[in-house]
Amino acid sequence: MEKKRIWIVSLVLGFLLVALLAYTIFQEKEGVVIKVENIPDLTLVTVEGKEIKLSDYRGKVLLLNFWAVWCPPCKEELPIFEKAYKNYKHLGFEVIAVNMDTSEEAFRKFIKENPYSFTMVRPKGDLESKLKLFGFPTSYLIDREGKVVKVKMGIYRELEEDLEKLFR
Repeated sequence: MEKKRIWIVSLVLGFLLVALLAYTIFQEKEGVVIKVENIPDLTLVTVEGKEIKLSDYRGKVLLLNFWAVWCPPCKEELPIFEKAYKNYKHLGFEVIAVNMDTSEEAFRKFIKENPYSFTMVRPKGDLESKLKLFGFPTSYLIDREGKVVKVKMGIYRELEEDLEKLFR
């Protein structure tokens, strides 16, 4: 009887482990889309030390991305953003990538080795609690009026498709 109980518990735990692994793989490939009505007017600091606000970008389509150097999916999607930025900036598209690393030194080293043409910034204050970030990468696609169109957790592979719809 005891062996049967151990076998059943092992089977259930194995099933749960496989389900968790499948969920994790799905999350990494597909990401999660979250509904958000609006976003506060955040203040961010550029690499040069200049403060910028999200309201400075009103009238443009904006991708606001939160990422970290230690996050492989984050680094994987930055070239996707670079390509989209080059393809759509003439239409009024901007990218702000907010680095959330605790070490500014790691961030500066990364951007020196990986120059991107879009805006890279650091947070000013506690952004994670204001936005309720659940993980990295997290991207907010914001329309010209400042309305959040989409929030994507995970690699934003479909960015150009979403931009195509916004710029029609």
